[in-house]
Amino acid sequence: MWQISESADLICDIEYRSLEFFQLHTTQCFGADIGSFLLRAAYHEPIIRTIAVAIGSLHRSFVFEQRGLLTKSEDTHFTLLHYTKAIRQLVAVHPQISPQTNDTFLIACILFFCFECLQGHYRSAFRHATSGLKIISQQRSLPSDTALRMYMPPETITLLFSILENQILEIEGDELLSLEDRPRLLSTFSDPIINLLQPSSTVDDILRSFQILYNRFVRFESVCEMLVEQLENQPFEFLAQVRHIQMEYVRIRNDMQSWMDIFEKWLRESCTIENDARVITMKVWRLVMCLFLDLEWPPSELTWDKYTETFIAINSLVADMLGVPSYSLTSCNSSPGPQTPDGSASAVGGETASFLPLRPKPSKTIAPTFSLSLGVVTPLYLCATRCRDSATRHYAIDLMAYSQRREGLWDAELAGRIAKRIVTIEETGARIAPGTEYGPEEIKLSARVRSLSPSFGEGRVAKIRYNRVSGDTGLVEEVFTW
Repeated sequence: MWQISESADLICDIEYRSLEFFQLHTTQCFGADIGSFLLRAAYHEPIIRTIAVAIGSLHRSFVFEQRGLLTKSEDTHFTLLHYTKAIRQLVAVHPQISPQTNDTFLIACILFFCFECLQGHYRSAFRHATSGLKIISQQRSLPSDTALRMYMPPETITLLFSILENQILEIEGDELLSLEDRPRLLSTFSDPIINLLQPSSTVDDILRSFQILYNRFVRFESVCEMLVEQLENQPFEFLAQVRHIQMEYVRIRNDMQSWMDIFEKWLRESCTIENDARVITMKVWRLVMCLFLDLEWPPSELTWDKYTETFIAINSLVADMLGVPSYSLTSCNSSPGPQTPDGSASAVGGETASFLPLRPKPSKTIAPTFSLSLGVVTPLYLCATRCRDSATRHYAIDLMAYSQRREGLWDAELAGRIAKRIVTIEETGARIAPGTEYGPEEIKLSARVRSLSPSFGEGRVAKIRYNRVSGDTGLVEEVFTW
């Protein structure tokens, strides 16, 4: 039960219900420790409490609408009313409370970000995240003896905004980095992180340390994207830091390898249940990072073909987490030559082909989930768009569609639709009929797509941008609405 019901002056059942859902379910999207800090902030801070009502109502609708237990119009007016009320409250207290010395604004930015993600309004979510990142940057410039009023420990706030920054850079990449931001970003590579010399004792500690390391990697990768451009187009100050970038890459590799060693040791010694979703998620990301750190930069689209078994292992781990049987533990290339259902070979576009094997259908529906923590949609999207083994990439799309997950900015259904479109473009370019089994060697380089990250517009609009690896078609954009 919501413990502040008497002091909060709840005016109606729906407000109580929303706060109760926020307490019991929404806070769990951030993890138990962070959730307790959010509850404390909501108890003491009227602004945060108003936001908690709004996001609790919206989160409840997100879960129950998709399960057919709530009509779409129910509670919508109430939700938006409290959302706008929270914004007005935040504006009203701005003259009295400096956002540079109070974390109310930062917590509000995080919750506003989640609210807009649940609505599918990603541009608005970006704005809330970048506002918070600017406040953090300003706080770092304050004298060390400045008193900050904090509902959350500074390291918790840093962790949350690291997660937000990861998602922004994963989706928008270096396009959000202006020239003046690049030196600042480079200087933050050496931000202190947790001590990697001592293994942590809990799942949350291990997960937290990885998310901080991953933030360093994503920031580093975003800066390196700019090196693909012609170096003569870069300012002199940026060229002078190339050596620094190379040195930082070595540090990131070493720190990430240390984390993997600690995680492996922890897995051997821990009594944690193997099917813990957090543990499986870290196993998935360990595979992803092993792949990324093994890649040459910039990677050729053909380079991804040697990681088919890694992609299969990622699918298998996610399937275990979702409770779905894994269709296969080996690539379709390891099976006998392609055949039609009657056992005979078939030719499509001059190539032999067969129908994809039937994949097991889940025996139960799965509840929609929202989280802000590290998730599995990004790895599945990578499997679908970079693996050219037909069964593996289509199974990754199936898993996204089934999972009903929204992990911050990453929505599984939308990511699956975008990935499916990219797969269709490549299959069409390779003259492969729909439903045909194929291996990586059958998607020639000329048919492959170099896909850029999806770009989100206002409201429920997303664009995919891509070009052929070879050919003169140039950059192509396609718009998705949902």
